[in-house]
Amino acid sequence: MSNQGYHISKGADDIYWILNDGDIFVKNLSTDLETAKIKAKEKIGFVPPIEIWHRKKFVNISPKYKTPDWLLFQEHIFNYKNHLAKIKHLSEKKDCESRQYVGSVGDVLEMELELIEKFSFDSDYGYCICYKFKDSDNNRFIYFGTSSQLNCFKNSGDKFTISFEIKKQFINERDSEIPYKINQIKKIKSKAPVLREFFIQIHDTNKDILDINVEFYSSKNINFNFTTYNKEKIPFYPKGIKSFKAAKEFLKDLENLTVLRILTKKVLLKDDLVDYINKLLFNE
Repeated sequence: MSNQGYHISKGADDIYWILNDGDIFVKNLSTDLETAKIKAKEKIGFVPPIEIWHRKKFVNISPKYKTPDWLLFQEHIFNYKNHLAKIKHLSEKKDCESRQYVGSVGDVLEMELELIEKFSFDSDYGYCICYKFKDSDNNRFIYFGTSSQLNCFKNSGDKFTISFEIKKQFINERDSEIPYKINQIKKIKSKAPVLREFFIQIHDTNKDILDINVEFYSSKNINFNFTTYNKEKIPFYPKGIKSFKAAKEFLKDLENLTVLRILTKKVLLKDDLVDYINKLLFNE
């Protein structure tokens, strides 16, 4: 093996010391120069010259080293970047190939799914939400619709056990450079409490409060909160509300108070809030 052309230099990311043969990338060595020298010697039998050069500035960081003219053509940089891109592509290819069909069309299954992505859009049939999931084996699932059974999935990473029917199985070639199998699901039933939400927006009649929201899981699990103009989310606890219908009617009563310009943070945090509102609106 000829020694001509071997040298150690910084990689394109300016992190790794790499071994090159002329302008051909050979391998990553180490982020530490001394360790890189040892690994280079193990690879080629000697410690080659060291060219300390930075891709972004094209300058030497030490006067005892000089960047050769041929290095400025950067061909080994492009080779190194192509090497990294190939590694990334192979990793993504392996990940996509691991995604399989689960069961068959028409099967009803129950399993824990993790939310990957959630977004809404207007379709030919009206407002629609898209949920993208994966299971513990990296298989992928998708749902289109507005089922309240999925309201428990709020953020990416949320995991819940649900049952569903396999509607369709197909190769996804639209949203990825690498095709993969995907299971479209329907008829969702959740093991988690179904979340129902309602909120009102407060306009310029009140400078303390931006909006008021209720999250209803059950008669024993109701969460009220309001958001201030500085984005602070504050809970409050009206007493005696046992149904989602009653919660919605209560928020509409609060909305009426904004017209009277008497709804404030102090009012919402009162212990006897429901009675206080009734007296203001209905003279009870």
